[in-house]
Amino acid sequence: MTTPLVECVPNVSEGRNHEIIQAIADAITSVPGVMLLNIDSGISANRTVYTFMAPLDAVFEAAYRMYVKAFELIDMSKHKGSHPRIGAVDVCPFVAWQGITDAELIPRVAEFAHKVGNDLGIAGYFYEKNARNNMRSNLANIRKGEYEGLKEKLKQRDWRPDFGSVSPENISKFGVTVIGTRGILVAFNVNLLDKDDKIANEIAYEIRELGKIVPAPGGGYVRVPGLLKSVKAIGWYIPEFNLSQVSFNLVDIKVNGMGEVYMLTETLARRHGIELKGSELVGMVPLAEILRSARYMLERKFVRNINEYTEEMLVQKAIELMGLDKVKPFIPDEHIIEYKMKRVMQSA
Repeated sequence: MTTPLVECVPNVSEGRNHEIIQAIADAITSVPGVMLLNIDSGISANRTVYTFMAPLDAVFEAAYRMYVKAFELIDMSKHKGSHPRIGAVDVCPFVAWQGITDAELIPRVAEFAHKVGNDLGIAGYFYEKNARNNMRSNLANIRKGEYEGLKEKLKQRDWRPDFGSVSPENISKFGVTVIGTRGILVAFNVNLLDKDDKIANEIAYEIRELGKIVPAPGGGYVRVPGLLKSVKAIGWYIPEFNLSQVSFNLVDIKVNGMGEVYMLTETLARRHGIELKGSELVGMVPLAEILRSARYMLERKFVRNINEYTEEMLVQKAIELMGLDKVKPFIPDEHIIEYKMKRVMQSA
């Protein structure tokens, strides 16, 4: 019988203090049976994404210890960063990886959130498959106003927390958190050789499913849908890379994935006279998505005999065609989930 495995990908609002980043990693790995697969920190975003995998009970214990350490070490009243955020542990998603269904995972995630709220005094919201209404299913809605707007937001009936209690002291220090069950998500940034985020944002609005709001012919405003479904996007400038990025969350890679997003961004950027400098993966990616994106791009470049490409060749083509190593290293054994899991299990 397959051991149920759950992936957890918490996004923590600290990307510059290496001691804090490591202390949180140590809290996660202090639980037996936990595989910490990746730590991805961004200086400009001031944010770290941890990716770990574990059996059911262990994944929740590791996540709980992560919350304890973040509550101890992070003070949101002093936090600044380019990425939208609402708390010290901004969001903590759980993904049913193997041997467990979403239906089985959802109540366990809810139980965990209430434990965080009751034991630590952290208030928060459920999102994605744990959301209690449509407004809260979308993380962007919950983050509106960010940490700085929490005091006023929490006064509104519609934004009373789903778990935990509102303690002014804890809200000031920690903010709130967002917890939920979701499917596999790929965080993927495409780099523009441009030092202004204006065009990056224009491209983001044109591509993302939500689209943009424009003036209506008869007065008022209307929302125009974007070009790709199951894609969220925002544009920003990254000083550490000296370029702008279109930052994507690919929320259903069966609908649109890295290959589709990269090629469309390239087309739109060139219309503005801007070239790309590859892309950046944030966190990790399933092997199947790397292989699928490589095939997608090769087909559209009219490459023949794609079926003769080995897995290794396709991985290398994906890196080459999307420039995944242009601004920071992309190491397949570190960034592809299945490869890293295999290495961790072999060394255990």
